Amino acid sequence: MRTGGWMKWGILLVALGIILAGFAGKGQAQSSYPGKPVNIIVPFAAGGAVDTTIRIIAEEAEKGLGQKILVINKPGAGAAEGQGFVARSKPDGYTLLAMTSSVVTNTLTKKVDFTIDSFAPIVLYCFDPEVMLVSATTPYQKLEDLIEAGKKKPILHSTPGHSTSHHVAALILEKKTGMKFKFIHTKGAGEQVPMVAGGHAECMLAAWGEARSMVEQGKLRVLGVMSDERDPRLPNVPTFKEKKVDLEYGAWRGISGPKGLSQEVMDKLLKVFQEALNSKEVKDKFAKAEYPLMAKGPKDFRSYLSTDYENVKQILSLLK
Repeated sequence: MRTGGWMKWGILLVALGIILAGFAGKGQAQSSYPGKPVNIIVPFAAGGAVDTTIRIIAEEAEKGLGQKILVINKPGAGAAEGQGFVARSKPDGYTLLAMTSSVVTNTLTKKVDFTIDSFAPIVLYCFDPEVMLVSATTPYQKLEDLIEAGKKKPILHSTPGHSTSHHVAALILEKKTGMKFKFIHTKGAGEQVPMVAGGHAECMLAAWGEARSMVEQGKLRVLGVMSDERDPRLPNVPTFKEKKVDLEYGAWRGISGPKGLSQEVMDKLLKVFQEALNSKEVKDKFAKAEYPLMAKGPKDFRSYLSTDYENVKQILSLLK
């Protein structure tokens, strides 16, 4: 009888030990994040502003993360393919998204299996006003030259993808001015910029950092910038407002995960990304490439995302 009692206690202690070991293992697994490389999905082809800036950030952030950060290009469907891939991924912190304003336009203009709420915003790191550029082979010397020509016949316009911020900005410009574009949609700025620089399209809206080298080589001309005031990087370039076109628009860039990231993982990622963005190395590289830089956290990023969604929703309703 006594032996049987000890056996029962022994079984209970073993069972309790297994349960406690399970909890300890779970806690250890969470606290050891990341235990393998982290992937950041760029939903555009290599070579554009998103790809370039993410690689700069990743190189510095992996020092604090203690694991490699692999940047993977997954272009297609105007960025919707890569965005959907991340939205459907396990929220374990190992698959992140290089998020841009295209996630807003894609949810509003396409049949996709995700919404803006399918993502967990981590850090917003850039806002870039749209810049109008034309091929140096075209006769357009001023913004008004391009607009007037576009009222007479459609201008061949290259975009980095359907429903991207550059595309939406061009649609708004059509509505504001009465000019028309014939669009050629590519898989990213890496294809878009050479197309215009090579004279295969007449114009494009892009981020300054994406087109700067081609402007310096004399293959592109800058006609205007969609900012409230003149861009300090382009002090001699007029704003659209100066040319009587009331239009202020641009592209934002950030990093997010799929909805459901644990607070522990979110805190870890926010810490390493903000440290990277505030580092001298990243600041210097952004400044050299002339990309604007910020480091807003999840709350501000979520608010910005929601506001942009409502604004673009209103804009698109006016374009119908």
